[in-house]
Amino acid sequence: MTTTAKLRDTLAILCAVYLVLLQTNLALALRSIVFGLVALVALVLVLRADARADAALSGPARALAAAFVAWAAWSAATLAWSGSPRYSAGEIKTDVVELGIAAGAILLSLRETVVFRRYVATVLAAFAAMALASVALALATVAWDDKLLHHGVGTWSTHVVLVAPLILLVRAPGRAGWGTGRAATAASIALVVLALASARATGNRMVWAALLASLAVIGIASALRWPAPRRAQGLRRAISFTLLAALLAAAFVEVAFRKAESTQAPPPSIERSVAEDPRLSIWPLVRDRIAERPWIGHGYGKEILGPELARTLGDPTLTHAHNVFASVWLQTGAIGLALFVAVLVAAAWRFTGYVRSRDDALALAGVAGLAILAGMLVKNLTDDFFVRTNARFLWAAFALLVAFGERRLREGAETRLAR
Repeated sequence: MTTTAKLRDTLAILCAVYLVLLQTNLALALRSIVFGLVALVALVLVLRADARADAALSGPARALAAAFVAWAAWSAATLAWSGSPRYSAGEIKTDVVELGIAAGAILLSLRETVVFRRYVATVLAAFAAMALASVALALATVAWDDKLLHHGVGTWSTHVVLVAPLILLVRAPGRAGWGTGRAATAASIALVVLALASARATGNRMVWAALLASLAVIGIASALRWPAPRRAQGLRRAISFTLLAALLAAAFVEVAFRKAESTQAPPPSIERSVAEDPRLSIWPLVRDRIAERPWIGHGYGKEILGPELARTLGDPTLTHAHNVFASVWLQTGAIGLALFVAVLVAAAWRFTGYVRSRDDALALAGVAGLAILAGMLVKNLTDDFFVRTNARFLWAAFALLVAFGERRLREGAETRLAR
């Protein structure tokens, strides 16, 4: 084994540990140490020509990387006119620079496709443990601060949306997954049940809408990519998706009703709960602040105008736009918003290309990527979790799927040349 291969295997282990630590709030010091090691090994690999050549990207993947770099550069540039330079500098360091390093490290780390399966197994095993803990915490009679475990219910419910589509990869064929046998199917079902139970434990409403969006993407993409060869098989698939969609919709209604009960005098009403949502008072104010600097924004950082918003609205918890697109526009202006949308479009285009591949494992990775993207966007229509651990995990997951996809494409090309 070459030195580069050993370094890439070491980097893969460090990145896998980092992805596990991103899911919890219990080991922040260890996570910082691991991240430092990730950055160091990645830097050594970047300096090696053979490592750079082996991590070469296709045209669509290069377009995604270029869009991400352009968005990151513009976000960093807003420091020059930020209303709070010190705050923006800290946010850029955390949510742009460190995020980019982690994603780049994962792109460098995937030496062979079997490593992808190890990544998936590690992430899902850690998620299962955390999901069980979150359910136990919700059922516990003794009060305990959930932020000590998993950053709080908002962040964790978003994390469920990020991880749930990765369950598809358990049944991926070949060395990418574990096939469609009984054991893999049983593991997939158990993980889905855990994800739903953990989502229910958060009491969050939008998690169900986001999961429903992910499911819709999975259903549509799967039907187009793998049309059922037999009527009976197609009927079973349609029934399964319909039942799961109905379950998600019912869960949304149930959680929304419980939210109304907890905030209203009898009789509770979901419609009144929506009408009285504090976000409805935030958005007009955010719109006015966007109009003050429509092109360049007020400076990078989700809470760049946090004190002003909280003071104006009379609520110390209302410190940001509560919509990812409004939030990006407020921070980085129309230019930053256009670049942010370009990154999302480039990601969707790359994953769509994978879905269209004749390689079933690669197509599954593409479906998972599209489902994550759809779920994350819906989840953030009423909030902004494109920050901190959620943002790092999102782009790390995208980098992992792209690293696998590009490796799979190269292996396919090499096989065709060998023939």
